[in-house]
Amino acid sequence: MNLKIPLIAFMLTVIHINHAQTFTMGKKCRASLENAKTVLKSKNYTQALDQFALFSAKCRTKDAKEANAIGNAEAYNGLERYEEAIVEADYALKISKNKSLNGYFQKAVAQNKMGDIVGSKKSLNSVMELTENNKNITQRASNYALMAALYERQLNETDSAQIYLDKAKALDPNNVNILIQEGSMYSTKKDFVRAFESYDKAQNMDPENIELSISRSNTRLRMMEEKYGTKKAQELRMKMSPDEKKTLCDDLNKAKSLGYKNMNRELFMALICN
Repeated sequence: MNLKIPLIAFMLTVIHINHAQTFTMGKKCRASLENAKTVLKSKNYTQALDQFALFSAKCRTKDAKEANAIGNAEAYNGLERYEEAIVEADYALKISKNKSLNGYFQKAVAQNKMGDIVGSKKSLNSVMELTENNKNITQRASNYALMAALYERQLNETDSAQIYLDKAKALDPNNVNILIQEGSMYSTKKDFVRAFESYDKAQNMDPENIELSISRSNTRLRMMEEKYGTKKAQELRMKMSPDEKKTLCDDLNKAKSLGYKNMNRELFMALICN
């Protein structure tokens, strides 16, 4: 989905989204929210709306209401139901007393798609103003990282996403999560060389990071599947070279040693790595 007016140049220079929020939710609500976000990220927008409905039915704190409205707004934008997206974005802004950066962003996307250039620019100006008032460098870096994720996921613009990741890395160079995000972005685009460049840098910084290890092993497996045109373990075992098997198994075993449990992965490893 691409923005269809020249406003994108403006967006590249001013938008930052604050992702560093403290949610007042219990463990079950957090898990429900993460599940809904996972479905949303996969672009299954109708299913995401169902998951957010389940989340909102049980989780009623202020932060939960804001997160639900933002999730709904993104899903409606994905479904090209822009008027509904604006309703949800406005609710997020109401709940947050006009401090929801993500609410402003989702509203700007919807306004832009509807051709409301003036309204979209106004929403983006609000994002800029709120961000510039935030003097916390770490939070500002998180804003840039979230901006990158939104550009990648909603607008399918890797170049723009990279601009924001570079800004995030410059502000918070020791944040391994930004490098993991960068690697996963390129993994999704099947640019495995660039993905592992980021993962390697992250591994030098934090070799025992389980999220990095999971992302790295998933990307390694995806790379082999793409190379040999199959997801079947038996076929991969026959086609991969000894060095490829060793590298893949090293990554899979590393994730397992750090506590990653996945029955499908363990069955795969039994066929490939033993």
